[in-house]
Amino acid sequence: MPLVFLSLAVAALWINLLGAGLAARRFVDNYPVARVTGVLAVCLACFFLEHLAGWGPRPPILPFATAASIWLIWRNRPLLRTNLRAEVLFGMGFFYSLVWRFTFPNIDDTGEKMPNLMMIEAYMRGTRLPPPDLWLPPFRGNCYYSFQHYGAALIGRVLGVGPGVSYHLAYCTLAGLIALLLGACIARLCAWPLGRWVGILSLLVGGSGTAVAAHVLLTRAVPIDAVRFLGGAIIHPFANTLGQHVASWMAKPDVIPRDLPMEPLSYILTNGDYHPPLAGFLLLALATTLMVVQATGAEGSQRNLNHALLAATLPIAFISNAWVFPLQCLLVGGWFAYSILCGERRCWLPALAGVAAASALEYPYLVEFTQQAIGNNAAIQWTGPQDRTPWLGWILVFWPVVGILALGFFNRERRSLTLFFMVIWALELAATELFYNHDVYGGVWSRFNSTLKWWPWVYAGIILTVGASNLGSRSRVCRFGTLILLLATLVFGVDLAREFARLPKDAAGKLAGSMWVDKDPVIRDMIIELRTRPDGVALESGLVMANTQSPAVSLFAGKQSLLGWPWHETTWRGAFTEISERLTQLNAFYQGKLPDPLGWLLHNNVKYVLWMPRDNMNGNALFQPIFDKIRPRYFWHHMYGDERSFTVGYWERVDPPPAS
Repeated sequence: MPLVFLSLAVAALWINLLGAGLAARRFVDNYPVARVTGVLAVCLACFFLEHLAGWGPRPPILPFATAASIWLIWRNRPLLRTNLRAEVLFGMGFFYSLVWRFTFPNIDDTGEKMPNLMMIEAYMRGTRLPPPDLWLPPFRGNCYYSFQHYGAALIGRVLGVGPGVSYHLAYCTLAGLIALLLGACIARLCAWPLGRWVGILSLLVGGSGTAVAAHVLLTRAVPIDAVRFLGGAIIHPFANTLGQHVASWMAKPDVIPRDLPMEPLSYILTNGDYHPPLAGFLLLALATTLMVVQATGAEGSQRNLNHALLAATLPIAFISNAWVFPLQCLLVGGWFAYSILCGERRCWLPALAGVAAASALEYPYLVEFTQQAIGNNAAIQWTGPQDRTPWLGWILVFWPVVGILALGFFNRERRSLTLFFMVIWALELAATELFYNHDVYGGVWSRFNSTLKWWPWVYAGIILTVGASNLGSRSRVCRFGTLILLLATLVFGVDLAREFARLPKDAAGKLAGSMWVDKDPVIRDMIIELRTRPDGVALESGLVMANTQSPAVSLFAGKQSLLGWPWHETTWRGAFTEISERLTQLNAFYQGKLPDPLGWLLHNNVKYVLWMPRDNMNGNALFQPIFDKIRPRYFWHHMYGDERSFTVGYWERVDPPPAS
């Protein structure tokens, strides 16, 4: 039955995505670009309108949108036959991601999966935007670049599926759109079939230079060793003799090694974290594809539209993945400077129109977002000597793309375009080393988020442009040299396959994402029962300033939490006193140390108080005292145990009848 349900959801999703693309094709000549811009335009328009008035959790759009999409598909049958290869690429990315998501669907406390699900769930409520912050009620979710999460929620609301399924379907949709654009961009620059496929696969399943280095320097290499190589995996119990020597060569006297992760697109497509880097890669692929289309045949009014679409990626990047916004500005701004130097002096007019149109649709969101988030987490600073990347470590990460840039000098085809990309990516690489975003992290993690977000984006951009151009070159040195460099990185695809085979698959097919927490039948029943109860704020124990299993039960039950992950809320909102106060009071409540627990619960409008297996400490000594203090207004729902030595259940607030 889950496969039947999933097949129907995927079919409905694909039909409507295709319909949006075909509608955009009336204005955009390039089919892959139209497929992507049509989806972005629909999401952006809905995003704007729902800041004026929410459409509710289940807007009745699906029958009309599907009927219109089927009509467009039937009417454009010849066009679809001509672009069947593009649809194959979309399907390749979509179903590759779906295999991972179907097999490993848990949305657990690793990475930022739970916060991402929380934001999707908040948007699925269909209220007027910005949505409620489900982890800090009654505040609003206006503190994060969450356009990608809105898109996922829109998929779920239109299809009528739950937040977990929306999470996974949106993940696969982004993977499919990215693969579609990768193929389109590379095909424009390279007519060699083998070169095309190696270029595409090097991005979808290939790794960085450390994917190869990990096999040379470690006795046992797994994907996480390759992506956390600097500062993490190299100081590793599995380092061989050569690895120990390399670690000592990279060490700086009196400086603790900095943690400098580099998660390539291939790793992000498999790790299950629906995080903004996915949108960053989509906008990178869209921007580079538009540039290549402009350089290889776009004419007349279509050039103006393409320039407008290219410029519009800047404001969209700001609300989708603000981390790469400075890099996207450098890339797009560099292109317009290059176009002006090439004689296209009026290209800035459509560019301004594109920025203005996208910004106008984002304006209601930007008014809220810029007041809350930017001042806390946007401080670009100069990288100090102690935070610089060891030169040997930098080479071990980037040697494939450094080789590609060097081979670009042998490329005589499209010389001007290739040189532009070589210069712009050299500047981007230098910028990621000379600057970093000073966020809430410090010490060994001061550049953690910057390298995590910036390095893979630049790495992919080099392969997508200079690498593809080199693979299409008539120079054998250039063509085969690039091919060898990219083939070496495909060893990461083998590591991913081994990881897929090794990992347990006990949650396969459970697309709600909650299998990891509701494998306990009592907890599962609690989630099911809470889901049927009226909306309200729930309380769970176990919160600390780190990733925790709490408040997973409230999240999967569709309830707000008085406090979610406090360290995440601090990251989003800065040093907000309310967060630390709630954490202290919540822990005091479960420890039985809060002076007036009933008054505190009522003051914070808490509807549900969960008593989990982890709360049964010291023979469940704290249960009865808390029970006695809050029982005047809270009814106990018993789920398991004897209410003395061990018990599981939850309290529900009993509201007095309204005054006559």
